[in-house]
Amino acid sequence: MASINSLADVLLDWEGLLAALLEHPELAELLGAERVVLERDLAEVRALKARQEAQRAGAQEMTQRIKEVVTHGKEVAITIRAVAKGKLGYRNERLVHFKVAPVRKRPRKPAAANPPAGEPAAE
Repeated sequence: MASINSLADVLLDWEGLLAALLEHPELAELLGAERVVLERDLAEVRALKARQEAQRAGAQEMTQRIKEVVTHGKEVAITIRAVAKGKLGYRNERLVHFKVAPVRKRPRKPAAANPPAGEPAAE
């Protein structure tokens, strides 16, 4: 007989054995202690499987809650940065502390460095 590996198949196999023992009372007398042990093991495996599923559901619930809190926190961070920008001014260099880039003047490039497109560069 091939080895049974999946939990569902093992449980079905055990249930089948217990049902077969109920149908054959002559074997039930010989294997009474083993039947009790198998019934106890079957009940314990089912209980453990239920706990495993509950923990998996709990982990998924925690993951969803973490995502909700992170989303809310990002919204609050956006608000804080926007208020800081409004209170300090959009050019204030202290905005860097809030990880906001202040608006800075662009440096003017020298006229000789970038000639117009139609003229050759002066040497």
